[in-house]
Amino acid sequence: MISVRQSELRTKVKQSSDPELETMLKQERENLYKMRQQIALKQLDNPHAIGIAKKNVARVLNELREREIKAGK
Repeated sequence: MISVRQSELRTKVKQSSDPELETMLKQERENLYKMRQQIALKQLDNPHAIGIAKKNVARVLNELREREIKAGK
């Protein structure tokens, strides 16, 4: 189930506009911050979710950077 969600996220990232990507990035970073707080308080049920959230942030940042490079050429 996790891999399906990640593949859906990848296609959504590729198809999104720049403002949508900025919004996604902000949401993913907030989500990661909340998970880090929960793990510090021993309230997070699935610690593996932090790794997934980090990868999601990286995917969005990577797509933004790719578009920036393409626009520069």
